[in-house]
Amino acid sequence: MKKLIALLLVGFAWGVTLAQNQPVNKTGISNRDMQERVQKNVNAGIEAAKTTETDKAIEILNQTQDVISLIAQKKKDEAQKKLANIIGKLEILLAQNPDLAVIPVSATTEVHDVVTDPKTVDDIMKAVREAIDKGYYQTAKWALNDLSSEIVVKTAYLPMATYPDAMKLAAKLMGQDKTKEAAAVLVQALNTLVIRQEVIPLPVLRAEEYVKEALKVMDNDKKFKENKTQLLALIDAADYQLTLAEKMGYGKKDKEYKDLHDVIKSLKSHIEKEREKRTRKVLNKLSDELKAFKERLFTKTNKK
Repeated sequence: MKKLIALLLVGFAWGVTLAQNQPVNKTGISNRDMQERVQKNVNAGIEAAKTTETDKAIEILNQTQDVISLIAQKKKDEAQKKLANIIGKLEILLAQNPDLAVIPVSATTEVHDVVTDPKTVDDIMKAVREAIDKGYYQTAKWALNDLSSEIVVKTAYLPMATYPDAMKLAAKLMGQDKTKEAAAVLVQALNTLVIRQEVIPLPVLRAEEYVKEALKVMDNDKKFKENKTQLLALIDAADYQLTLAEKMGYGKKDKEYKDLHDVIKSLKSHIEKEREKRTRKVLNKLSDELKAFKERLFTKTNKK
């Protein structure tokens, strides 16, 4: 037991010191810059997930809170008018789109990132397997819980299957002068928003950002040969991040990792042989395939 724990602790110590196996950073992108690019990437995805109904749903939620406040202030007539207005807006939304199930209203992000490298991941997983074989399941669980490099996006949705009914029930209770019960129904409705979670692997996002930068370098006014070293560094960095993602189990069984590594191998060969046109073609292919892989991976089975 002590030996296994020691192995895990050593593994995490290596992870924190980072990077002895990581390529020297010749990409021109600092760690801070990469963090900002990744966050911008995630924010863009959140914005893209919004629908034309999002602003209306947010307004409905805000007005629901207003009704609760009016009830607390014993302003029954005002509360009833605002509640009727909410019900009317919900009916319009459903009339315009009868199949509307949920509407995204807000999103938060949490970052869980372990500074590590592929070899360290291998060492930790070896220790985890030993722990499991010997029945030390909590030791293994502790290690696996910390072995992550991801952004968790939690999105709250207004449930159109239940929210309108809750508003109507509250209105009925108000009509019966049961204001406390009505307020309780409204509070419960606000507390029953649907929460969905997406886990986005940071190494895959970083790989995408390195490829984006490589495309920018290709569009630079400088000659292709002068950019050769930086291009190779960017592609090496993308390859490294994909290897790390695979080692950490993000889509580990997905053959697309092999396909992506094969494209990268071909791309590096073209860069080294200074084939500009072929480099540009394969780089665009890598960008498209990586984007498609990312989108498919994010929506695979990460929602809870």
